[in-house]
Amino acid sequence: MDLQEALEKIWESQRYQTKSPLEALKYLQQEVLEAQLAWLRSNPDKARQKICEALPRLLVTMRLLGLDPQGVLEQKAAGATQRQRIMYIIGNRVEVRVGDELRGSWTIWSEEDLREVHNLAREFECILVHTPPEDANSYQVGFFNSGGNGSSYPSSKASG
Repeated sequence: MDLQEALEKIWESQRYQTKSPLEALKYLQQEVLEAQLAWLRSNPDKARQKICEALPRLLVTMRLLGLDPQGVLEQKAAGATQRQRIMYIIGNRVEVRVGDELRGSWTIWSEEDLREVHNLAREFECILVHTPPEDANSYQVGFFNSGGNGSSYPSSKASG
């Protein structure tokens, strides 16, 4: 059974018939409230049952309010992937992308910069992806080694 068929069966069911959108909202609120109370009373099985009862109520309410549940789901799914923030570490560069759009990039010069990239990803709730460089030279290989004093890094400061 596909989603549209399920929606039609729910819509036709006498159990979920209401007179107005306001009445449908009240029934929906009641089911969700009962689920919340069951959860607070340490009864997760009853909470799950009430949430399962709330779903058809939500679908009926959406229809009464002039919303297409399937269209809303598709729109929300598309919006979720568009807002997904990803930080790519490619060799010694960082790229920040939101959906398919490149929002910024910069070069990593030290291990401290790499730690800061990790902190920024955590702070802004980004997915962090390490991509191996296409051409791994000594700089990129040395950069990801944790040992030593960093002598394999190109120095950004003049040595003296």
